[in-house]
Amino acid sequence: MSNNLYNFTLKTLSPIHIDDGKSYTPAEFAYSKAKVNGKNEKIIKRIDLVKFYMSLNDNEKDKFLEDLTNPNFKLKSKDLKNRGKCSRYNCIDRTKTREKNIPIKEILEHVKTSDKLYIPGSSIKGSIKTAIFYNLVNKNDIYRIQNILKNGHIIKREYNRFVDSYFSAPRGNSAQKSIFRFMQIPDTDNIINIPRIYESWTVMATPDSRKHEFYSVKGNKVRTFLEAIPKNKVFNSSINITYDSKFYKSLDVDDKKDILNIDNIKTSIFKFSRDLIEYEWDFADEYGIDYLYKFYKKISKLNTKDSPLLRIGSGSGLMGTTILMKIKEYDYERFSDIQKTFKNQYDYEFPKSRKITSQGEPFGWTQLNFK
Repeated sequence: MSNNLYNFTLKTLSPIHIDDGKSYTPAEFAYSKAKVNGKNEKIIKRIDLVKFYMSLNDNEKDKFLEDLTNPNFKLKSKDLKNRGKCSRYNCIDRTKTREKNIPIKEILEHVKTSDKLYIPGSSIKGSIKTAIFYNLVNKNDIYRIQNILKNGHIIKREYNRFVDSYFSAPRGNSAQKSIFRFMQIPDTDNIINIPRIYESWTVMATPDSRKHEFYSVKGNKVRTFLEAIPKNKVFNSSINITYDSKFYKSLDVDDKKDILNIDNIKTSIFKFSRDLIEYEWDFADEYGIDYLYKFYKKISKLNTKDSPLLRIGSGSGLMGTTILMKIKEYDYERFSDIQKTFKNQYDYEFPKSRKITSQGEPFGWTQLNFK
């Protein structure tokens, strides 16, 4: 048996948001100011509601509980004075928007450990697996996809079998007999103490070439606010690959061992990101989204086989989490059949929307540097 450990750094090229399904509202935070990295910043100071409540006297407790029944209730900075011990001290930079400051009603949380942000190894591994899958699929394989479609709907069981045929033994439990059992990626071993809150918009294609619009309701641009890891942050992690010839053969996956070759992994990530960047670049050019065009032009020069780019988390989209780009390239009719399985579809573009920050950057781009 052999263990091969490949250490790498992961640098964020755009904000990273990995949703943990939680959120918080102005009943849990207050606007304030503080020095962040030596600069005076507008921040949001979040409190521990239980500790805050216990610090109040009886009259204040009754008033606070009554206030919480009001959906428009907001904490104010003065409410936190002399109650520093109740604060969780996770001051958060507020995004600097192009427009006037918009009240924040809800903030979606990034996954955390001990209230600090990190990047889960499972998120990294999932993105790498998608890249490898994309690189394995060829033109002939695309025609097998017709078996996973019925009356315009994807048959999940058949699709999973399609994926498993590349990574698992032909018989038995696909999870237990998957080659990816032998690749481990731990969570990043460093954390972010002060996340930045990003105002997120959705930019969309229109039927008119060279034109785009923002998703709006009743003329108001729809905004969401996300906790995220800022760009230009560097994390450490590793890929640990275990090989045992006898065990591989007993599971009937020895013929798949080259999938976990480190050169194949790096090449797969590079090729998938290359095609994804080109796809997004063309989308930005087609609909006149200049800031996205410039972003993808810039990062395209950073993508190499030894330091490939990888997209992680929120904003990755259908093209970044599936093999739809190859299906569209090799069999447009099949791509159209898949498109019809989605509730919202448009003849001129699919998918037609992209999630961006208010500064015009997409989410999720990182660069791996293998040591």
